[in-house]
Amino acid sequence: MSTLYGSGDAVCRWHNQVQSHHTQSIAAQQHFDPSQDFWEGVAEQFRDDPFRRGDPLLDKLEQEFLDCRTLVDIGGGAGRLALPLALSRKKVTVADSSKSMLEELRKSCDEANIQNVEPVFTLWEEAVVQVHEGALCSHVTYGIEDIEKFLKNVNRYASKHVVIVAFMKSPQAHLGILWEAVHGEKRVHLPGVPELMDVLWQMGLTPELSVLDHLGPHVYKSDEDALHDLRKRLYVNQGTEKDEKLITALQTNLKSTKEGLELANSDGRISCIISWDN
Repeated sequence: MSTLYGSGDAVCRWHNQVQSHHTQSIAAQQHFDPSQDFWEGVAEQFRDDPFRRGDPLLDKLEQEFLDCRTLVDIGGGAGRLALPLALSRKKVTVADSSKSMLEELRKSCDEANIQNVEPVFTLWEEAVVQVHEGALCSHVTYGIEDIEKFLKNVNRYASKHVVIVAFMKSPQAHLGILWEAVHGEKRVHLPGVPELMDVLWQMGLTPELSVLDHLGPHVYKSDEDALHDLRKRLYVNQGTEKDEKLITALQTNLKSTKEGLELANSDGRISCIISWDN
């Protein structure tokens, strides 16, 4: 058992790891604003066609929630998963703490004429919603400090089935080399699936774990796209000394391919599904 983030129980280790990550992230920002909507300006990128076919994750979720007529999508954002799932269900509630994400959700609902999706602006740990038969939480858990309270609320509002989608390692683990090059310190990564399973077991739950997909590398269309994205993810302001370090680091961490510019160390990300019945 790792003692890197404390020798206590799984919930304590999770909290300490997330708190250390957040402390490091705040220190790296010149003008940290806790009220800022992180997704403002990029939320539109998370929209998708509600009527699409051939999405492996959607196909898997349809199977998982086959007996659930109502769903709550926790941190469901712009509705990339909630909207297609709503097409075959009585009601879907999307709970999210980003106003910009929920605005994109409303736009998508209007454009697709989907009327059975309810947006709720809330932190999930504090959420009060109606009980649904199923609960979905896709790529949200990593940065939750009070993971026990979060998961208890998941169970409170799901009467039948819960599905969590998460990466084996935190979604930005591949940026560790760039973080060190820019900020001069080793990155504290957020917890992933192994740590989450430890927490669930400690809470007395018996989840099933399956691998959904091995994702390919992250590919950018241009140097400009890479810089724009990575500046935001690494908290780098344009024109600064750290920006120069990032530009220099990208000279050896972006590889030109037929698809575009491939980011080093971003290949082999493993997407998993964790599920249990209530």
